[in-house]
Amino acid sequence: MLTFAETLYTGSEQQLKQNGEVLDELFSDIPQLKKVIDVLLGDIQQGNHLLLVEEQGLLNKNIAYRLLQILNRPTEYIQLHRDTTIESLTVKLNDQTGLYEDSPLVKAIEYGHLLVIDDADKAPINVTCSLNTLMGKGETVLSDGRIITSNKMINISERKSANFIPVHEEFRMIVMTSHTGFPFLGKDSLTPLVLKAGQKGTTVKAVGSSPVITTVVLGFSGTGTHTATAVATGTSEATATALTYGSGSSTATATASGSSSSTAIAHSYDAGHATATVTTSGSSVAYATADAHNSGKATATVTSTGSSTAGAIAYAQDSGVATATATTSSSTSVNVQAIASGTQVVTDTQTMS
Repeated sequence: MLTFAETLYTGSEQQLKQNGEVLDELFSDIPQLKKVIDVLLGDIQQGNHLLLVEEQGLLNKNIAYRLLQILNRPTEYIQLHRDTTIESLTVKLNDQTGLYEDSPLVKAIEYGHLLVIDDADKAPINVTCSLNTLMGKGETVLSDGRIITSNKMINISERKSANFIPVHEEFRMIVMTSHTGFPFLGKDSLTPLVLKAGQKGTTVKAVGSSPVITTVVLGFSGTGTHTATAVATGTSEATATALTYGSGSSTATATASGSSSSTAIAHSYDAGHATATVTTSGSSVAYATADAHNSGKATATVTSTGSSTAGAIAYAQDSGVATATATTSSSTSVNVQAIASGTQVVTDTQTMS
């Protein structure tokens, strides 16, 4: 088994120990890094997969290695590149025996190991899309025809055969990427996540009862807070993104049930405070976006039921206060928008039933 420590650091046990001591000092000296580690540990222990996004990618490796130090679990490692194929994710040539065997990906899934994937942004789109499906839905199809899926789905369909590989309940993924989070941040989005200087934040994606994905955007010149929460039940999908660029705060909460879809995005700049909250049920679709600049306060809130659709945008700058609230039910549709600047207080509230 290839451990992540071996991929990051080569040399004697003494060298590994020294590297560990360096990391201990690094994370103890930077409170923001320690906070990130604490959040990620909690998420991965609760069943989340992790996507670490950073412009340079160096901090990703230190954070991943620190997590593995603390978790102390069996770990498999894959480094992706432009020539990576679905087949290479499935089988691997054993240099000693000359025979093909299951890849680190398959072994991690079967035995409940941690799987660390490096340089995800360098792989072809079909490879990253396959990994995205595995992270988001707990299933994917291998090049040899075998199907990876949950024990629950195998039991429901009574499809017990050698062609099905059940996902071990302890299986977790830590995926590292630079520059872009595509396609991990949205199943329908073709827009990559563009990093900006001083940005830090979190995206949390939940798909029904499948494992959620926690995406951490790294870049720690900002000092503000960010909180993203996504909860989905049934076949619904919830995505929450909170990004902070300065000393303000960003809070995004997305809750979905039934077959609905909810998306909450909060961006805080300077000393702004942004809050986006979306609650959906039935087959409704809704989003809320809050952008706060300077010392502004932006709040976007949406509640949708039935087959309705709704959107709310709140934008505040200077010392402005913007509040956008939308409530829909049945098959209605509404979009609200509040934009405030200077010392304005702007509110747009609409209810459709």
